[in-house]
Amino acid sequence: FLSRHCARALQSGKMGPCLSTPKHASLTLDSMRDRDTDDYFQTVSRVFHPKLDVAAVVFRGYFDVTTRVITKPSLEKFFKESQKEPSPDSRLDDTYDVDAAFDTFIMSDGNFLVGKSTVDEQKMHEPMSHYFINSSHNTYLTGDQLLSDSSTDAIKRALLHGCRVIELDCYDGGKAGPIIKHGGTRTKAILFKDAICAIEQDAHTVSEFPVIVTLENHCSVAKRAEMATILKQALGGKLFTPPTGNMETWPSPASLKNKVVIRDKLKHKQDKKVKVLGSGKNVEAPASEDVAEENEKSDDDEMDDDGVDEPESLELIDASAPLAHLVTVENAKFKTFADAMTPGGKCFSCSWGEAKLLSRVAKTEKQTMTKFTEKHLLRCYPAGHRFLSDNYDPSPAWQAGAQMVALNFQANDKPMWVNRGKFTANGDAGYILKPKWLLDPAVGEPQRPSKTFAVTVLAGAGWENFKFAELVGAPDTYVKISVTGNVVDGKTQQTNVFCDQRSGPHCQPFFDQTLFKFETKQTELAVLLFTVFDKDTVSQDDFLAQYSCPVSMLRHGTRVLPLYDESGLYIGNGKYGKACLLVKIE
Repeated sequence: FLSRHCARALQSGKMGPCLSTPKHASLTLDSMRDRDTDDYFQTVSRVFHPKLDVAAVVFRGYFDVTTRVITKPSLEKFFKESQKEPSPDSRLDDTYDVDAAFDTFIMSDGNFLVGKSTVDEQKMHEPMSHYFINSSHNTYLTGDQLLSDSSTDAIKRALLHGCRVIELDCYDGGKAGPIIKHGGTRTKAILFKDAICAIEQDAHTVSEFPVIVTLENHCSVAKRAEMATILKQALGGKLFTPPTGNMETWPSPASLKNKVVIRDKLKHKQDKKVKVLGSGKNVEAPASEDVAEENEKSDDDEMDDDGVDEPESLELIDASAPLAHLVTVENAKFKTFADAMTPGGKCFSCSWGEAKLLSRVAKTEKQTMTKFTEKHLLRCYPAGHRFLSDNYDPSPAWQAGAQMVALNFQANDKPMWVNRGKFTANGDAGYILKPKWLLDPAVGEPQRPSKTFAVTVLAGAGWENFKFAELVGAPDTYVKISVTGNVVDGKTQQTNVFCDQRSGPHCQPFFDQTLFKFETKQTELAVLLFTVFDKDTVSQDDFLAQYSCPVSMLRHGTRVLPLYDESGLYIGNGKYGKACLLVKIE
């Protein structure tokens, strides 16, 4: 991590005010739902390179090459054999010009690489610990972890992008109430009540399934009581109040529809310095940021939930009861896995940094981890040295069964693209049921491939959107195709480099000769990532576009792959049309 020394340097002003930060997402408040209403195929570019007879390539073997006519029976055969689906319309014309058939049936509504995803309601009734949950880290930050602003827009954007776990770092603040900021840094603060109001407004705009608000809580006892009042007033009926007594099983996502769930520790380190009622002195917490600076930072930017809890006074427990009574997901410590799995014991949540997760997984039998993450909630978060808000590879954490793999949503990096692709499954619900081998210790990891497929990258369109990637000349385009989402199936392949003209039809790339084969054992976890680059011989290759999707949702045949920029927005405008790749899956 940046360490206490670096944090103190920032506070003292000995560190410069400027950091070289990677690009972060602009706070354009776009929503996953925008893609459902956007009429993509009305605005996608349909201009391909003239040297590539794209219609002839797609319908090869199904049309008369002399007349360039494809008949109704041949078209039906194409859909059955190549697309592996029924022909789209029983009222097909008897014949089509092959170019017209391409425009009508390939560059047509709905012919995306993956079909429209819907929520499988029947699979939403298991305990929350049985799901991967779309999760964010320090959600309120707009940029790096040290100097950037806190903003309710950052929280709103994460929710609109499907996030279901919002993290807030809470401090006492002043008369206006508790605040949200990254302690020990120069990040600017926002009010806790404003953050909660933002959550209330958009918690269920994209998904009706529960939002978990995880509190890294450095507030004094009195301020925590104030937080409880704010939560009740701002969230109203959306706030889930847990039943009394220990929960041995988590509620299901279906049972928590349109609810906001609170995750917090019930015991806080800052309370150890509070003087106890009955001692002849008032209960008075020290300045919470001072407490936080002493307690919160070690190897990582959050406290790992391991070790032994220390007892608290009864008076302090009573004083903090208003907020404690609202906590459904208790963030707690445990000594050993055996203790955590005591029969009849309560379910709880814990947080591990990315390094600790890798270390624990390496030292722990697979059956033990599976048993633990079947009952309890495990959250993984970025290492503290990632102060530029870059992200770690979420694949090892997902493969270990961690439900809440928290990422910096403001980052425009590969882990976020993979995360977005993964959670397009199950109708953007933000909850994906884990495979059986991550729920039942008796079920071993898959040893043989469950899916084998080949990818042909045929061509691209809308490439004039990238003409300014090079100061002079046309971009040298190539496409990387990667399987990620788990450790076992990871593989990357790459097309040849295409370069012709800077604009016009000749700028559109084509790669028809490229065929890539993949096989996946852990198909339920696998994500297919496409990244487009401009090759540079004197510096790092320039990123142009990206797209990702679950391998399990791939559609057979020739499909259109929409291209997104770093922040997940469609690439293209009215002048050049939206950019896309044409690919074939076999």
